[in-house]
Amino acid sequence: MRDLSSRVSKYSLSTMFLNRRTSHYSSMTPKTPTEPTEAEQKTLESWRHLFETPKYKSDLNALPGIDEPVFGFEIEWDDLSEHGDLQVTFSENMEHTLACGNQVLKEQYSDRIMSTRPVIRVVNLPANRYYEMSELRMRDRSRLLSFDAIVVMTSPAIGWLKNSVYQCNDCESKWTINERLARPREKVTYCRKCLQEIQDDLRSKKPKSFHKDPTDISMVVEENFYEDIQYLEVVSPQMILDGKADNGEVYQVVVFDEYVGQFSRGDMLTINAEVAVDPLVNRDFIRDTRRMIFLKSHSIEEGLSNEANHSIDESVLESLPPK
Repeated sequence: MRDLSSRVSKYSLSTMFLNRRTSHYSSMTPKTPTEPTEAEQKTLESWRHLFETPKYKSDLNALPGIDEPVFGFEIEWDDLSEHGDLQVTFSENMEHTLACGNQVLKEQYSDRIMSTRPVIRVVNLPANRYYEMSELRMRDRSRLLSFDAIVVMTSPAIGWLKNSVYQCNDCESKWTINERLARPREKVTYCRKCLQEIQDDLRSKKPKSFHKDPTDISMVVEENFYEDIQYLEVVSPQMILDGKADNGEVYQVVVFDEYVGQFSRGDMLTINAEVAVDPLVNRDFIRDTRRMIFLKSHSIEEGLSNEANHSIDESVLESLPPK
């Protein structure tokens, strides 16, 4: 009979590291029905109340039959403050608050039999979130700010792997990994559910002499989710007035979903975006510690802010950096 002691030892050693690495693999937890936390329930309920107001209910009722694959559903910033702590939670954890809102919005669309994928876009940010692009610094990282921008150049549309799906070939559980834009794909090496079962068994009074291989996993390629993106190079009107654009200084903005392919050189926009960082061009993210600022767009509004409209006209287009 085959000696399985080395196999058991191997998995015993693996389980020693499980608790240490729980936080790292939290996103790898298999999909299982879980009750939302009390805070999440409050956020979900606040979104439901917002969508039930006459203003947004009428917007929803006007949309059945829309044939766009992705539709940006605009929410006024000031309206968030009228529904629970939405404005506060949005400021503290935008990604999670939007995820809750998009979940509720998807329910609303499903009830109305729509095939489009709805995405919340918060617009008309307050004046205290307006920021001059050329004054951005690393301390502004992760802030959601509003910028006046003029498009200099657009890239071709591309896609990125936003969510990858894996399946255990033994227990058949599935889980989703939230990937990071322009970063190496997350390494997935084992089924956490199976490894947890091994750990529990080895701690029991009578552990089994054989355990199935928890590393027998595979990617479910057909269930992966890809998102359309496009890169814009932009300058602020103030950069043109100050002569900074003459030196070819531009900022990079990444736009998503319904904004892809919508803009061209010379367009004047108000871009509401999260300040993010990327490695220098043609440099390795892991080996090189230097970073450059870019803007990860959340919502985009046509035209510049009122403040900029007083000092900028079409003549600035002649001062744009070359393509």
